[in-house]
Amino acid sequence: MESEKSDFPASAVTQEAGQSVEELLAIQQEDILHIEIGGKDLLVRAADVTEIVRPTSLTPVPMGPEHLLGLANVHGQIVCMVNPSKVLQLPPIQSSPTVDTRFMLLRHAKMHIGIWVDKVHALYAVNSELVPTSTSAEGEIGMEIEGRYIDMLDCAALFH
Repeated sequence: MESEKSDFPASAVTQEAGQSVEELLAIQQEDILHIEIGGKDLLVRAADVTEIVRPTSLTPVPMGPEHLLGLANVHGQIVCMVNPSKVLQLPPIQSSPTVDTRFMLLRHAKMHIGIWVDKVHALYAVNSELVPTSTSAEGEIGMEIEGRYIDMLDCAALFH
């Protein structure tokens, strides 16, 4: 009998010795997106994202702030597209879209905002208890995915 290969990364699906199936099913999972901005790998809570779309044309905003790339029409909704590298301390985004470039629309009660993402790598389901909720003493926030530490993107900082 062949063993089935899981579609989930090994780090996202873990089982402690002695845990029953019922205990494993009771573990709360949170979806985490692995993205890339300016060559830097980042993690984003999927709950902070409303949609990921292929780039569309941007309408420039004369005398707009430096971080505003322009306005995009996404499904008839006007979305402010932001360069996250100008708002947060991130490497510069790619200067022109590639086949991997995406617009990631973020969840906010009052604004329609999106950011330029150079690449979306994967979606992970991780134990909610492992997802950090605040910054560490060093001011960083992140977690280990597939055996390496990756910083988390603070989406709330983009709205200030």
